[in-house]
Amino acid sequence: MTDTAIPTHRLGGAQAMPTRVERIEPKTSAVKSTVHRHTFHELFFFARGSGTHMIDLETVVIETPCMHLVAPGQVHQLDRSRDTQGLVIMFTEEGGLSTEQHADLNDLFHVATAAPAFTISAAQFTEAAELVGAVERELMAPAGPMDRAVQGFLGVLLLKCAAWRRAALPPDMPALGAADPVRLFLRMVEREYLEHRQVAHYAGALAISADHLSDRVRKRLGRSASEVIQDRLMLEAKRLLLHADLSVKEVSHALHLEDPAYFNRVFKKATGLTPVEYRTHIREKYQR
Repeated sequence: MTDTAIPTHRLGGAQAMPTRVERIEPKTSAVKSTVHRHTFHELFFFARGSGTHMIDLETVVIETPCMHLVAPGQVHQLDRSRDTQGLVIMFTEEGGLSTEQHADLNDLFHVATAAPAFTISAAQFTEAAELVGAVERELMAPAGPMDRAVQGFLGVLLLKCAAWRRAALPPDMPALGAADPVRLFLRMVEREYLEHRQVAHYAGALAISADHLSDRVRKRLGRSASEVIQDRLMLEAKRLLLHADLSVKEVSHALHLEDPAYFNRVFKKATGLTPVEYRTHIREKYQR
């Protein structure tokens, strides 16, 4: 598994749907986190301050008030100024999100087509902070959190944030419905891209033909289904080449590609650079 090469954080807890809230408070100096990823979702709400947030291979400037999204598996690093203030809520999908809440999650974290950050108004930040505060108070209740209450507050937060997200999207980038085959395909690829590289596997699981799936994907994303699978594999390769101290052979094996020469050819075809050339270039860019 590739998460052994990059530190991976997990969210524990006694609730059916583990959830945690953290406040981003001013510090005496700037703060830069270590590179890591999570098995859970994170919503960052920044009220004031500045800095950058590297989410996968994109460096996002903190322009307050704003909201940043980090999906499970994404590699990120926050480099914030000492006066930065805000909050972050972390949660998993386990334990009973409704179909509608899953659709709201999809609208927020559809990383295949949208940027990982967008600005919000001061009023929207206040509204989000009130809902996150309600979750926080429930989590800290002396008698212990009520899972249904946590889920309820979180559901309203997702509903609000998804609406803000949709409003920030270009008009030609419609949100995907909860049962949209393209959405289901993207979720499956995220889980299974290391083991399954054939479009037919995903089409079979969705009970549609491979041609029909590819046609739906191309119309919605501008890429074929096979390109989506390949792009996901190359994203993981880029993450490992930048952040992990693995040889090219070890990266190849982590991606379940047993022939490093084949990995070199595929990677160069996709990026125009060999894995070694890409690592040199990207580490110079991020000074790693």
